[in-house]
Amino acid sequence: MLLALWIAGVFLAGLATMVARVLPAILALPLMGIAIAGGAAVLSPDATASDLFAGVIGAGSLRLHEAMVVALFGGMLSSQMQKSGTAESLVKGGAELFGEGPLAVSVLSMLLAALLFTSVGGLGAVILVALVVLPVLATTGVEPVVAGGVLLFGISLGGTLNAGNWVVYQSTLGLAPNEVASFALIVFLLTLAAGVAFVAIELARSGAERRPAHLAGWVLGTLSLAGLGAWLSVRGGTAEGPPAWKAPAQLVLGGLFALLVAWIAIDALRRAPRWRREVARVRPWAYLIPLVPLAGVVVFDLPVLPAFVIGIAYAWIATLRPGSLSMTVQSLVEGAQSSIPAVLLMIGIGVLVTAVIGPAGRDGAWPVLAAIEPYVAACVPTTPLGYVVGFGLAAPLSLYRGPLNVWGLGFGTAAILTTSGGLPPAAAMAVLFSVGQVQGICDPTNTANVWLANELRVDPQTLMLRLLPYAWALAFAGLAVGAALTMR
Repeated sequence: MLLALWIAGVFLAGLATMVARVLPAILALPLMGIAIAGGAAVLSPDATASDLFAGVIGAGSLRLHEAMVVALFGGMLSSQMQKSGTAESLVKGGAELFGEGPLAVSVLSMLLAALLFTSVGGLGAVILVALVVLPVLATTGVEPVVAGGVLLFGISLGGTLNAGNWVVYQSTLGLAPNEVASFALIVFLLTLAAGVAFVAIELARSGAERRPAHLAGWVLGTLSLAGLGAWLSVRGGTAEGPPAWKAPAQLVLGGLFALLVAWIAIDALRRAPRWRREVARVRPWAYLIPLVPLAGVVVFDLPVLPAFVIGIAYAWIATLRPGSLSMTVQSLVEGAQSSIPAVLLMIGIGVLVTAVIGPAGRDGAWPVLAAIEPYVAACVPTTPLGYVVGFGLAAPLSLYRGPLNVWGLGFGTAAILTTSGGLPPAAAMAVLFSVGQVQGICDPTNTANVWLANELRVDPQTLMLRLLPYAWALAFAGLAVGAALTMR
């Protein structure tokens, strides 16, 4: 009982320090893990100082080693796209094709941001997209809060398909790559539908779009697409073996990729004699860089790290020019440096998760789990309806670094739910993925939200309140599909 109170106190204190911005998550998470394991070592005879130092701090820091390395390589690819000018050219080229209708411009802006953020990340990329897209949205009559929502939905869409983010779920919950990828695709479709609904409804409310049939067509079309995708996933959720489309898709895409690489090589040889006199420009095939690692994971079933390595290699040959090798080396170094905050956060998550579920290979029961298991088991829903309603109502707990925030206490909470509450790991993943959209789109503590609010001259809380109904409905939809797939 005393240990359970200590654990609850540590969680509440850690949450309070992050919400009040006394401590950043990078420091708060490992300190919470150390406090929980230290309390177990003091209050229980079943835990020792060796468990704390060697198990929780030592091994726990490396628990997410695969995700850390993937984060470094993801940062390298992001830096390559930005240094080569591909990201900026992609944004500007997309802006020229947007047209004049506020609905079409908004949806295309969202999709453009989504494409970019499947591979790039960081506040620098947000600013790059915003500085081009926001003026375009303003000229079509889109009000600032709606314009901010368009970008935030787009960033969340891209993050859903960013294969680098999937590795954290695999490492912490012990899931197979295809389990994470298939549910991520479902959430992508649902987020797209919610984003289009947000744009259509808010443009109609503000009077920027006055064509009801046009609005209804966009909304119904994307809702139908999302519904069909979710239904097909639920219906085929128990099927064994790879989907029927995968083999022909691998054959076709593999052949096209080989032809494309050959064409790039021919083009490079043709341009080589005049490289020094030629003005460097982004070639059309460079726009495919964000899709290469994604296709490698989803279509060819590659592990995430090799997929990113292939993406980096393709980015080098797709942007080949004088000095491109030195630019690539510089991108690798600077990209890795930009990923260090994410790596440090993963170290903290690993320490916290290990403190909750216990060091690997340890003999005997871990006292932390034994202390909290009766209380967690009593709270975890055991029916699909309870799962959807319970976690759906709790979705705002993903805000302000709350207990369902994937970059706060979320994975620690998931570890408790799976080990003490008996929730299947895939069901815990569906919870974090679904409510994570509320955090990714709405959380006023996100650097992207803060910067956009300042740029648009609106309050971050105002931006959150405008987006929350749509993101909350999205969380319920994701949980409903998650329940159908994992709570059978």
